[in-house]
Amino acid sequence: MGELDIQREGRASQGQGLPPERELALRLGVSRALLREAIITLEALGYIEIRERQGAFIKAPESADFSASMKYAIFWPGDLLINLMEMRLLIEPPIAGQAALRRTGEELSRMRACIAQLAAAQNTPDAGSSSGAQWDSMLHMLVVEAAKNPLLTRLYEGMRSTMDNYITISRQRLLALETWPAKILSEHTALVDAIEARNAVKAEEAQRRHLSSALEKLRDISNSPGRKADIGEGLI
Repeated sequence: MGELDIQREGRASQGQGLPPERELALRLGVSRALLREAIITLEALGYIEIRERQGAFIKAPESADFSASMKYAIFWPGDLLINLMEMRLLIEPPIAGQAALRRTGEELSRMRACIAQLAAAQNTPDAGSSSGAQWDSMLHMLVVEAAKNPLLTRLYEGMRSTMDNYITISRQRLLALETWPAKILSEHTALVDAIEARNAVKAEEAQRRHLSSALEKLRDISNSPGRKADIGEGLI
């Protein structure tokens, strides 16, 4: 099997090997520590197999394997909320770029409907921290589906329940902050605007900006005095 070319191919198949850690980190523009966290998470989910002296390889897990790994997610190292965001930051920006190139008009219309619902939810008493969660989750799932990569779609479908809970919790924490309701809506709108324009570069940048800013703020909240994030909160 040939080595996975992430930038040019934009797709992967079972049995393909990932590039060496140093090379992959450079291609993705992230630190090796962050990449290692994502690989650990994907291995726990059953989507990557680590072979001694050979490296990391793509695999398609059985649904039972995935369910078991999520059942014991509370025992994973670190804060699950942070780990999930780090994984998304590694994976979703390139997905958004592919979605910009491959989306259909129907998929774009559904994304716009999500934006409209998120805008309406922003006017509710809690600024949409709970009522907008389903539309937030649906929007990101639509972007994944628009990338037309069956492996990625399967991954996110398998994580749907966990992702829904994760997005609800992260929205509750972020939308309680002044200026963040408008900020998050603006970032989602910019993402869909870039996808509509079929601008892969801007779509990738918009997704990376959205996820990285949220990750940074969630880390600040988690590390603030008197506040230690509960890794099992609402996720199990």
